[in-house]
Amino acid sequence: MKKIISIFTGVCLLLFFISTNATTSQAISYDKAYANQTIVVKSSPGTSYKTIGKIKAGSVVKVYGGVAIGKDQYDWPSYKQYGWSKIKYKNKTAYVKTSQLSFANPYAWAPGIKTKTLNEIKKNYVSKGDKTKLEKAYVTDGQGYYIYYIKYGGKGSWIQLEVINCKTGWYHG
Repeated sequence: MKKIISIFTGVCLLLFFISTNATTSQAISYDKAYANQTIVVKSSPGTSYKTIGKIKAGSVVKVYGGVAIGKDQYDWPSYKQYGWSKIKYKNKTAYVKTSQLSFANPYAWAPGIKTKTLNEIKKNYVSKGDKTKLEKAYVTDGQGYYIYYIKYGGKGSWIQLEVINCKTGWYHG
């Protein structure tokens, strides 16, 4: 009986270490960008939050996600609102203005943005039976934009539903 318990415990420990090693060895996904000027690093996405440092112009910046509108910008006129990129700064989550970055691949979606944004649009605007498609549209300030089209009821012509910034998740119809 002791031998069976010992073998069982050993197998459990082995499985635990294998699963832990597999989880920690997975590469963390990021979007590569460059600081196109000296950038102020904030503790949260917004201008009124604590400044925690600066990144020099030309530095490589690893972007781990994006925010369409800063937390303190919701009452601003829409033309003044802008996106923030989620980064790691001194091993902590931090944010920089997305417009101050030049992305290596403007059409690559920032991590987590595509699924989150498309799910939100589908939830709010797409019904069962509608057909949708997503197409690259243009690049502005180093950020790629896609157009999300819909065919209501799966019939008729394709209609532009939203324009989406693939770095921040900002969208507008």
